[in-house]
Amino acid sequence: MSGQVLAECSDWDSKQKADAGSKAFLGDDTEIFQPAVVLKRHHPGYQKEVASYAKAGGRFYTMFFIIDINCKAFFIKRAGPR
Repeated sequence: MSGQVLAECSDWDSKQKADAGSKAFLGDDTEIFQPAVVLKRHHPGYQKEVASYAKAGGRFYTMFFIIDINCKAFFIKRAGPR
């Protein structure tokens, strides 16, 4: 048996990290109004692209994050407000 085994971050953990990233980015009054969604899985790097849906100051935002195999969230972009 050979090689290195890479464990992918679970979908649930990925969604939690994206929601936490949205709250950190938009501020303390941020509310998550819809569950986060895993949009893509990048198989070579075991990364996931996750969308988080947040409401802050009466405006709605969609926040996009890349989640790596260590469950660390990297901000990509923000869509909104609407």
